[in-house]
Amino acid sequence: METKNILCCINGFKPSEAVIDYGSWLSKKTNITLKLFHAIDTQNHTNDADLSGSIGLGAREDLLEEFVNTEHEQNKLLQKRGKLILEAGQERAKNNGVSEVDQCLRKGKVVENIMELKDKISVAVIGRYGEKHQDSHDKSVVGHKVESIIRSLEKPVLIVTEDYQEPKTLCLAFDGSDGAKKALEFVARNASFHWLSVHLVFVGPESDKIKSDLNDAKKYLETASIATKIAFLEGDVGTSLNDYLTSNDISFLCMGAFSHSWLRDLVMGSLTSKILSLVTKPVLLVR
Repeated sequence: METKNILCCINGFKPSEAVIDYGSWLSKKTNITLKLFHAIDTQNHTNDADLSGSIGLGAREDLLEEFVNTEHEQNKLLQKRGKLILEAGQERAKNNGVSEVDQCLRKGKVVENIMELKDKISVAVIGRYGEKHQDSHDKSVVGHKVESIIRSLEKPVLIVTEDYQEPKTLCLAFDGSDGAKKALEFVARNASFHWLSVHLVFVGPESDKIKSDLNDAKKYLETASIATKIAFLEGDVGTSLNDYLTSNDISFLCMGAFSHSWLRDLVMGSLTSKILSLVTKPVLLVR
């Protein structure tokens, strides 16, 4: 059996700190190795473009060589930057009390590299935005790679906001669907959540069926010694969930990705606009 790890995807920008902090929390609660991951994708750096093709067939060889040398130097700097990011991240994780921290520096596209590591991932932790949105004052902004990672990686993914707060409570959005049940099972079986109290939340009109499903889910969590309460909400799903999280000081939202009914519409409709941009707390999506 292969060793699993908590994969923290960091890029050196502000959300990386929260990524490491939440990853550290998960690692300590589960005794699973923390792996810090950084990918060097030269296509994301405008200065790394291959300009030789725009020069023309009659270009001088010495000019082409200069482009090659410049690209080589840039790649060396990106490699050095990546190593520094991982070293700083390792120091932060150690300061958080994590005893075992691995580093993983790769070249190429982030999503493709993560997919190559998927068999060894227990939970992936990612920031909500990256370099392009670093200076944005809009806290609802979401990086374009986030949705790609969520849709590609069939593993639990924790999307975090900028500031870490030690988790104490969890809101599990539940509609009785297969996806919601997978999230329920993940919470019940994951030791890190046994320290939290759980709010089972349904958005929509009450019915005998959903009441029965929620009561069964509550009993299931309580057999794992997890304190649980049930809540029914009305109104717009994203807004209602965010208001509930805020008013009850919930640490993060957990839900099953690609489920049915209102949860399915919420996820499949648009992860960016309907979940991550509305919910200001960290979001754990379970596949």
